[in-house]
Amino acid sequence: MRKILLCVLLVSFLGSLVAQAKEDWIWGDDDQAEEEALDKDFITINYAKKNAHLAMVMSALVPGAGQFYADKSAFTTYIFPAIEIGLIAGLFVYQKQGNDKTKDFERYANQELITYELGDGSSIETYRYARDRQHRIEEILKGLNPVDIYEESYFRLDAHDCQHFYEDIGKYPHYVFGWADWYYTFATDASGNIVDENGDPITPIWYPGGHSEEPFDPNWKWRGNYPLWGDNIGVPVENDTHASSRMRETYVNMRNEAKDAYAKTNYFKFGLVFNHIGAAIDAVRVTRKVNRGAISDSGIRMQYYTAVRDQNLTPTLGFNWKF
Repeated sequence: MRKILLCVLLVSFLGSLVAQAKEDWIWGDDDQAEEEALDKDFITINYAKKNAHLAMVMSALVPGAGQFYADKSAFTTYIFPAIEIGLIAGLFVYQKQGNDKTKDFERYANQELITYELGDGSSIETYRYARDRQHRIEEILKGLNPVDIYEESYFRLDAHDCQHFYEDIGKYPHYVFGWADWYYTFATDASGNIVDENGDPITPIWYPGGHSEEPFDPNWKWRGNYPLWGDNIGVPVENDTHASSRMRETYVNMRNEAKDAYAKTNYFKFGLVFNHIGAAIDAVRVTRKVNRGAISDSGIRMQYYTAVRDQNLTPTLGFNWKF
């Protein structure tokens, strides 16, 4: 029995030597190279798994960064950055388009001189919109009825060419009086004169409306007037319709085109937000997929080897814990 046990131990010892020789043949005889290889394996095991939280944060900030960190070969690693570039490009295109159209309607309103033809065939050079024309009509309105809505606070047109000014002259009908086609149709004669042959001021022919036509009614509101010259001088024109000023109608359409361009930029902004959110969620998916195929190491290893104790070959079972 003892001889059989010694034979088993001898075979185990020879097997260990053969295995060592085979390993030396594969990796070489250099002990330092062997240690480097083992160290390399150790690092690979410990860093094979990726941090899903880190990947999510990276892609939330820069879409595709988390996927690149987890798996450079993943399809979405390059999809999300491509979408990001496209959305940013679209945002800049429509932002520029909105800016250009804004400059266009501002120039149309009061930044370029035009030649306007009067009713008698003569022409004048003027801007399409002028504050002095608006203020002249305001003064007339404020003097018609001392208790109606047309008092000082009702007219607050900005004195500067700011965003509120360009909004007000197209949005509110009580600022229509500054447009050239309204003024030279309703507030002057066919020659564009603001005084008649006797030197008396020519004023629009107002007609009342609103809730009541009774004098001194605080709800009294002027709604339109009759043209002072032309084919239909007996037909009143409502002030809050585009029939009173085609220039204003064109201006409003130009502003709407600018607003439409700016509205499209909002779609791209929302797209960018969703792209960042989607990239962050996908980064977690990619990381988990990578981690499922990663090597896990509990740190505890069992080793079986043959040792010499008291000049006898002794089979030994040992445990190794790396931490």
